[in-house]
Amino acid sequence: MGMMPALFLSAVLRQLGPCPQPSRCPYCPADTPPHWIGWGYYERYAGDPEHPSKKVVVRRFRCKIVARTFSLLPHALLPYCSIRTGLVLAWLHTLHVEGTPLSRLARQMRVSRSTLRRLSVGFRRARQALRLPSRPAALTAAAFLEALVPMALTVVPLFQAWKEREPKHSIVGLHPR
Repeated sequence: MGMMPALFLSAVLRQLGPCPQPSRCPYCPADTPPHWIGWGYYERYAGDPEHPSKKVVVRRFRCKIVARTFSLLPHALLPYCSIRTGLVLAWLHTLHVEGTPLSRLARQMRVSRSTLRRLSVGFRRARQALRLPSRPAALTAAAFLEALVPMALTVVPLFQAWKEREPKHSIVGLHPR
């Protein structure tokens, strides 16, 4: 199994950096000046394979206009996913680009088939809504993952832009607010 092309994302997203500061409110138009305030914190699991009980503190913000809260996760974490982003992308690359059968990957990575299946199905549904820069149309699953390879240095800002536009959307699923 050669997960080498996907390791660029794993390396970029391996470190659990600080929670990013928002540059816009996801509930308001993009040209609205900053109007949100800090609204406390919450804890969530960090998706660390070596320390599964490790938690990270995530800052929450509140929009003064619509009175709703939002937060931006660190780049290594995805909404509603307990596995780190780099590992998820490496698995998806192996499944969709390299064509490794799901059962074989599950055995090699020691993860359940249902977990891989859920991630794969969520990705196939979500990729149609997540546009890549300079790509106006939705891409196939393999083409989408291959297009991320040359974007290794810009993938973190790309993920931040996705999170700021719609914080419940991610590469592994679209979650209603």
